[in-house]
Amino acid sequence: MSSQSQEGFGPVQLARWLGMKEWQLRRAQNLGLIPPPDLHAQRWSNTLARTLPDRVEQILAEVGERPEPTADGKTSRPRSREGFGPVQLARALGIQEWQLRHAQFRGLVPPPDIEGRRWSDALAETLPDRVEQILAEVGDHPGIGSEKAAQYLAERTALDVQRADVQALHERGILRPTGEFRGWPLYAVKDLDALAPDQLLAVVADRRRWLAASVTNAEAAELLGWSVGRFEVTAERDGLAPGRFGRYARAEVEGLRHDR
Repeated sequence: MSSQSQEGFGPVQLARWLGMKEWQLRRAQNLGLIPPPDLHAQRWSNTLARTLPDRVEQILAEVGERPEPTADGKTSRPRSREGFGPVQLARALGIQEWQLRHAQFRGLVPPPDIEGRRWSDALAETLPDRVEQILAEVGDHPGIGSEKAAQYLAERTALDVQRADVQALHERGILRPTGEFRGWPLYAVKDLDALAPDQLLAVVADRRRWLAASVTNAEAAELLGWSVGRFEVTAERDGLAPGRFGRYARAEVEGLRHDR
């Protein structure tokens, strides 16, 4: 991908790289033809940018010609398609696009009713009264993933909090995602701050207990004096399945020896 920075593309860079005009890129965003920036909501990652060149011809066909300036020197901005794309709807509601996505994730905004991609004018007109609730629930920060959430909690509490502990809090219904990014949950900082110390201590202690009471397949094989292959085949035959982190309960592994 040429000599592009590892930090991805800004809008001008992406437009040039795709062989488009900047206004065409902006309109494509407004129409939902190009996904929003995935790096700090400002830049497109190299990975995401690589998905776009094959779609440029279709994108250009849909964005159409640039509107001509009117007599007063302003450019008219008629919608080339019915309804609102995500960028347009967020702007119309006076919120950030990530807030709109998170509101959708939480069921505060209904899904698009035009081809599953755009909101009709009629549906959009029902949403301004929900803005106050949306802002109250999704907050003013897009949230962080489980890895960064674990780092944040570890720094705040001085506990050995790891990503698996954040995931355990989620699975137990204690920590609710505020949104998601590419299928991965995002957590609000205010929700992390609201966690009780005993909740964190419990998940950290559970993880440590399991690690102390379990073994990997290689450790299990060494414990039994077997090859890894023999252990895995025997464990499967005897219905011994791995648990959390792909590890086996040590007591059950030792039981295989006595069964032979």
